Amino acid sequence: MQTTRPVPGGIGGTGRVAARLAAFGGVSLVAVFVAGAFLYPFFQAASAITGTRLIAYGLMTCVAMLASTAIVIRLFGESWGAATRLGADAAGAGRLFEGLSAGWFAIAIPVGLMVLTRAVRIESSEAGSWWTATGIAAAMLLPAALTEELTFRGYGFTLIQRGWGTATAVATTSVAFGLLHLLNPGVSVQSLVMVALAGAFLALVRLAYDSLWAAWLAHFAYNFVQLAVFHTPVSGLALPQPGYRTVAAGAEWLTGGVWGPEAGAAAALGLLGVSFLMAMRAGWVKVHRRGWRLAIDVRPRGRREP
Repeated sequence: MQTTRPVPGGIGGTGRVAARLAAFGGVSLVAVFVAGAFLYPFFQAASAITGTRLIAYGLMTCVAMLASTAIVIRLFGESWGAATRLGADAAGAGRLFEGLSAGWFAIAIPVGLMVLTRAVRIESSEAGSWWTATGIAAAMLLPAALTEELTFRGYGFTLIQRGWGTATAVATTSVAFGLLHLLNPGVSVQSLVMVALAGAFLALVRLAYDSLWAAWLAHFAYNFVQLAVFHTPVSGLALPQPGYRTVAAGAEWLTGGVWGPEAGAAAALGLLGVSFLMAMRAGWVKVHRRGWRLAIDVRPRGRREP
């Protein structure tokens, strides 16, 4: 992976980057409160229809993060596309498809293998409409995923990358992403570590495809597979699961237990495996055969400076 060099210190260097990062955080917090005050009445209808407030909350916070990011970027005279990697130039069909696929297979393969090995089991649940439940899941997860990507791997990620390098940007945003879930139901040390690992995976998607669109779709797919396909909790939260649900039957450290599959060691293997394939796809890692051995060469190639 190509890491960016820290900008020289002083007013025009890391100090300036830190000031912009603080401004981004402050404006984002204000925007979330303002959105809650002014937009909530418009989203009450959605809550009444679906029976859940999570959709309204997700839409409000998504609007708030889009607005705050746009305000700060305009304030500092930056380009939306370059600062967020959420511009038209980063929205190619190939990037979107591969990002979606990365998130989908990173969790679908581990959970599918656990079903086959009976580490988790599929059992009947209350009757209901699968289509309605799937629609609710998509309506909740799409804006929620975009909100978290804008928060952790959007403009703030770019700023940290400019000031302190790519490795620092990946590490700090991933830890912060894990800590965001500290108050979720059923939280544990392992679940927080696994969410942080998922954050690092999504950062790699953003870097490998140079696209926040790709990271957004990977994030959405990762959660959607759990919630709508296998009917498991996501980060300790669950929606109605009509027809069937997938429950842990094996050790919690493997399956994730009540938190959902993303907290288990099986999910870690899925994330690491897909991350390795992405690194090969991006040209960061080359695998070739030397005699009777396979050799892995890490080559710092890839994306441009932000």
